[in-house]
Amino acid sequence: MDWVPENYSSLPSMLISIGFLLTLIAFVISDILWLRVFTILAKFAMAIAALLPESGPMWLSFAGNMLLIAINVVHSTLLIMERRRSCLSNEEQQLKDKAFPSMERVFVKRLFAAATWCNLEKGDTLLVEGECPDKLFLFLEGQAFVSVRHKRIGQIGPGQFVGEMSFLTGQSAGATVVIREPSRCLVWQRDVVEKLYKKDHDLQMILTAAIGVDLAGKIILQNQRAAGLG
Repeated sequence: MDWVPENYSSLPSMLISIGFLLTLIAFVISDILWLRVFTILAKFAMAIAALLPESGPMWLSFAGNMLLIAINVVHSTLLIMERRRSCLSNEEQQLKDKAFPSMERVFVKRLFAAATWCNLEKGDTLLVEGECPDKLFLFLEGQAFVSVRHKRIGQIGPGQFVGEMSFLTGQSAGATVVIREPSRCLVWQRDVVEKLYKKDHDLQMILTAAIGVDLAGKIILQNQRAAGLG
């Protein structure tokens, strides 16, 4: 095997090199399940390498790698089970396609499970300018008008949040939002979500990221409207 560098000619060294390569691949992959799979393979290669040195097995290294394999196997199993339970209803799938097209289904299901569905009628008020709301709305169907100082400045439609700034900052609403036509929304209660945040930090990151994407889209749309008026 003249093509193999001298430092990597032994089987343990090759296994360690493979383990490092698999670890690198694991941290490049965005899917958490595949990250764990590649981590298991990497640690398995390193565990075998720990048994093969000429000076004798490195039992501490072997035990450490086997422990990491066991941890990742458990978490992978739980993630697979969660994914099997995370089938979305027709409405949930529609809302995912509108608001979270690139988000993993398992995280969308976790996010939706913290909310309740709500049917709203024309004229219902979701936010009142100057008041601090205790709910966050996400539209599946329908529309709502947005007004500031009794002047209409825009509207909210499917796939968009209502009350997101107040939800994030805890400050009073900067606009009044009134339902324009019969609508269906997901609703998160602030106190419920705050309790869940303490148990599920992933939920906080997921919801914050989703709100951030929605805010960016609204800012772009508002700038386009302002440019058109100008």
